Amino acid sequence: MVKLCGTLMKVLSISLGLAVDQLQAAFGGDDVGACLRVNYYPRCPQPELTLGLSPHSDPGGLTVLLADDCVEGLQVRRGDDWVTVQPVAGAFIVNIGDQIQILSNARYKSVEHRVTVNAAQERLSLAFFYNPRSDWPIAPVGELVTPQRPPLYQATTFDEYRMHVRNGPTGKTHEC
Repeated sequence: MVKLCGTLMKVLSISLGLAVDQLQAAFGGDDVGACLRVNYYPRCPQPELTLGLSPHSDPGGLTVLLADDCVEGLQVRRGDDWVTVQPVAGAFIVNIGDQIQILSNARYKSVEHRVTVNAAQERLSLAFFYNPRSDWPIAPVGELVTPQRPPLYQATTFDEYRMHVRNGPTGKTHEC
């Protein structure tokens, strides 16, 4: 998963017109943080009364999700609407997190999402979080800052960001 995320970082760098390893270097190099979380959402007889996970964006860099391909539940915000992500067998869902939004000076936006529960079936998902080095200052990459597009964020470490920021770079709520 770390190797996959490293490849995704290269693709993101190239798409921003940067050197292939520039985002990874701005992320702290190869000394990244990574963790895997298993999410279990039991069936709920009245799903309209609760959420499995409230709306938020992920504070890290990338989230790679292996969703239950039989039970939908992940929703992403699109404008004022919530759109259900249709699970696909054997496919990963990749969410951009706040740290990529900061590095890209908001050219990439972190994904606000939530999880709903199902009345008939339980749901399981695996979320892999790929985060910058915790003590490395994260700020917009210099080449993405111009007089027409000044830096939108001040430098902060990922540790500081997680400790002091309760809302994402565009006001999205984080899970604590």
